[in-house]
Amino acid sequence: MIFLRTLSIIIEILCCLLLSGIILLQKSKSEGLGMAFGSGMGESLFGARAGNVLTKGTVLLSIVFIVNTVVLGVIFSRGEKSLIDSSAPSVPPITAPAAPAEPPQPVAAPQGTESL
Repeated sequence: MIFLRTLSIIIEILCCLLLSGIILLQKSKSEGLGMAFGSGMGESLFGARAGNVLTKGTVLLSIVFIVNTVVLGVIFSRGEKSLIDSSAPSVPPITAPAAPAEPPQPVAAPQGTESL
């Protein structure tokens, strides 16, 4: 299980880095990081259909990233309580207050005080 966790984390990191690189390489209005290859170098590096290859790579890596993220979520949540469950104090049940046995007696006013 530890091997699967470690492998999944490594795949997640690689997907993040590769997705960032592929997205930055794609052609945009201002050319993005593709300008680093020069004006014609980017097209000769990936061929005439560079946009198509990069788009397919982005879709493939994003699918791997999403599936791996779900797998990591399941692996890390299996058998563990959530923070809310573990930190909630046990509260005794609320009961209605018991009725008093005798009705309250009126208190006589102390002598020597004037009433207003």
